[in-house]
Amino acid sequence: MKANTLLTGFFTAITLAVFIGIGSMFFQKHPQSSLPVYGRVGQFRLIDAQGQAFDSARLDNKVWVTAFFFTTCSGICPIMTKNLKSLQDMYQAYPDVEFVSISVNPEQDTPQALSAYAQKYAADTKRWHFLTGSREDITKAAVRGFKVGSVDEPIFHSASFVLVDRQGNIRGYYEGTQKEEVERLSKDLVWLYNTKRRW
Repeated sequence: MKANTLLTGFFTAITLAVFIGIGSMFFQKHPQSSLPVYGRVGQFRLIDAQGQAFDSARLDNKVWVTAFFFTTCSGICPIMTKNLKSLQDMYQAYPDVEFVSISVNPEQDTPQALSAYAQKYAADTKRWHFLTGSREDITKAAVRGFKVGSVDEPIFHSASFVLVDRQGNIRGYYEGTQKEEVERLSKDLVWLYNTKRRW
């Protein structure tokens, strides 16, 4: 009996050790469970593709992704926009996920130009906002708020997607032209979205 008890205890200890080891490996492979906070975006006011004032307060309690672009860009912008389109389609059933594309060339990108661009990419403008405004306001939002781009050369914009949580905190930067980075963004976005459900 004593031998059986010792043997049972031994196997129980081994089983627990295996489960603990598997759990440790799981959390190591899912670093999004501790996404860093890079600061707050802060409030901004711009103009949307319908020519209406857009206040960032509309994004409160949303998980959202921002990119900077311009409609006449023939380099990285089309790739980034197509990747955002894929994310929009992927999370169509997620009501609290939104997307924001901010032009860095407001002289060319009027609301009418943004509207045509949104139609070209079949964007759902109820959830994917194309924004323009004064160069001063855009530069302030990019450099001070999202911490991307350059005050001196704002039109040479960042290729980053910026992931923002429901409290307006920046939780990640991702190379918007790279498939692996977009996949990482997608995983982190889902984690942020589902985290809300556990609060």
